[in-house]
Amino acid sequence: MQRIRGNFLFGQVAAIVAYAVTYILLRPVSDAHFPITAGLRLSCLLLVPYRFWPALVVGELLPLAYFNFLCVAQFGPLAVLLETIPPIALAMPIVWWCKNRLALFPNKRLINVKALLICGLLVSLAWALVNFGTIAAVRLPAGNPPLQVKSLMVVGLFVGKYISILAVVPWVLIAKTDYSAGLLRSRLQRFAKSRLLIETVSLILPTLIALSWLSLHGNEDAKQLTRMIMFLPVLWLTIRYGWRAAVLGGTLAIICICSAIASRPEPDLLQAQAFIAFAVTCLFAIGAQITAQNLQEMRRRLDAKSAMELARNGLYQGELRMRQTATALEQVRSALQLSHVRLLDRFKHLLKTSETQNFYRQAAATNSQVCRLADSMHPVAWRDRGLAAALKETIAHTLDEAGMAYFCKIKGRGLSQLAPCIQAAIYRLACETVVYICGEETCLTITLSLRGGETHGERWAVLRLEGAVQDIQMMDPSYKKLESQYLAARFGANGLDLASMRDHVSLYEGELHVKSTHEKLRITFLLQDVRKKEQERSTAPAQTQLWVN
Repeated sequence: MQRIRGNFLFGQVAAIVAYAVTYILLRPVSDAHFPITAGLRLSCLLLVPYRFWPALVVGELLPLAYFNFLCVAQFGPLAVLLETIPPIALAMPIVWWCKNRLALFPNKRLINVKALLICGLLVSLAWALVNFGTIAAVRLPAGNPPLQVKSLMVVGLFVGKYISILAVVPWVLIAKTDYSAGLLRSRLQRFAKSRLLIETVSLILPTLIALSWLSLHGNEDAKQLTRMIMFLPVLWLTIRYGWRAAVLGGTLAIICICSAIASRPEPDLLQAQAFIAFAVTCLFAIGAQITAQNLQEMRRRLDAKSAMELARNGLYQGELRMRQTATALEQVRSALQLSHVRLLDRFKHLLKTSETQNFYRQAAATNSQVCRLADSMHPVAWRDRGLAAALKETIAHTLDEAGMAYFCKIKGRGLSQLAPCIQAAIYRLACETVVYICGEETCLTITLSLRGGETHGERWAVLRLEGAVQDIQMMDPSYKKLESQYLAARFGANGLDLASMRDHVSLYEGELHVKSTHEKLRITFLLQDVRKKEQERSTAPAQTQLWVN
């Protein structure tokens, strides 16, 4: 119990020191028109657990009390007392309400942009009202003119704090939700190579810098027009890439516009800040909507890929069942052959020689039929010596029986390392293509070419079958149909047409090409090993998304 209490106290003290040091470091670069500390306060409340909230109040109270105590004689005790109230404490009820009632974080990977903007608006308004009350309570020393308090100050204080929140809080949320132990380096490398960063650095940033220069050296009308134009490239980037582009481009636009405006309480500054707040808020809303649409589209693509994966698994499971059935038929054939031989040997002295020979021929024919049936399901050459043996021996033997010449060329590397489902698809497509070519044209020569390779770590295979067309007029027009049916039965093919074969290839992210001339008919398949891609997709960390309620 003492150890737990000690850890709790150590965590509280660490939170107090960390927040106080961060606040002291940011205070010199924070002013009333762009208070970076406002973004710090809201970021801490959104990320830090509730048990550390009292430590955050203490961490802000200590530096405020120290800095404000030095100004008692200048502004009066009432104003100093109001200024010493930690603003982070005023925002805690609002943040709690947004997190629990408005579902600011629906889950670990989603951010409700509507609730985030409402939270930022309410917190900024609360802080602006308190700051306005503090200004009204200021009592200057005797001899100084009284401080002029205008209601327009509330708007300026509110807009300045809101802009700071828009510029700081989204980056903190991205850093927190995207961070994963051991993946920080890979995420940074992926972001550095992303098109979003490349287009921002090469297009958006130079455009914003040029417009800032024009705004700094132009007249008043040109300044206002330039500020409005400055958000057009950011809008283009947001439409292309969603809310992350809105965060990146909006922050750059805020920095460029604020750097080109003098930080003085003037109407020009208030107009510029109001326009920035409105424009960035619209960009967030547009980016969130686009990201939500992209997320829905990504889910549909994932559903389609899942369906394709299920189809591939179903086909491969069917291949495994056919292999098991073929193996069982081979065992049945061996047992049947042994039984026939033993039975005929026992009763051959009771039969005539011609009858005995007839029974032997019938047993051999039955044994041959079972062997052919097993071979059509799953060739024994494939089971024993791999895909290359099935393409070279099984197809060659069947076409030789049909009186056709067959040539097989296999080259390249990595064919044996292809996924088993890809190897099964190659053999089945080869059989289906042979049946299709023989059914479409009169061919006496079939040439099969298979090539494997690897590009950028992705394995692929190209299967090409070519039939040499012969100008032979058959007496019986049904000859080609009978020959096609015979080959389909021997290969265990379904007699697929080009559309069905193209659908089959698409399961493996492949393509089908057909080239037909008066001399030959060529069909080419490209298949990709999608196993590695699916593994990368399954292990890739999810990205944070903005969500629209």
